[in-house]
Amino acid sequence: MKKGKKRWVNDLAVTLYYQGETRKCFGYDMRHLMTRVPEAIQRTWKIRCNMNIDSINEVSHSERHGHTFSICGKRIDYIIIDRRDRVKEAARLLGQIGGQSGTGKKKVRGDSNYYRVLRMKGVEKSKQKMRENIKTDSYE
Repeated sequence: MKKGKKRWVNDLAVTLYYQGETRKCFGYDMRHLMTRVPEAIQRTWKIRCNMNIDSINEVSHSERHGHTFSICGKRIDYIIIDRRDRVKEAARLLGQIGGQSGTGKKKVRGDSNYYRVLRMKGVEKSKQKMRENIKTDSYE
């Protein structure tokens, strides 16, 4: 890994579906998910199973669908999302939209009087600091 490049810890997000309930779990690669998904299923529904990667269908570049069967024959569906690509995609789409520059609560300041008052406050503060320094110097 290059210096300064922090790895996205949870690159993959898995949403598990069983009998109308959902559960999320995260991992940084497929091998990691193969241990995390059975743990999440065991904790949530008390069902033992392995993650079956043979049944994974790639829906899009960043999304895959699949299912697995438990030891007792219950089917658990899951969707794997590559979050790293989703973040890049969202940033790209937001960049295309563009923003409203010059508007918004934080950007509204005022006319020239606003800046004049701001300068005067700075001058008053510096004069006050000078007075305090002169008082402390005269006592020594």
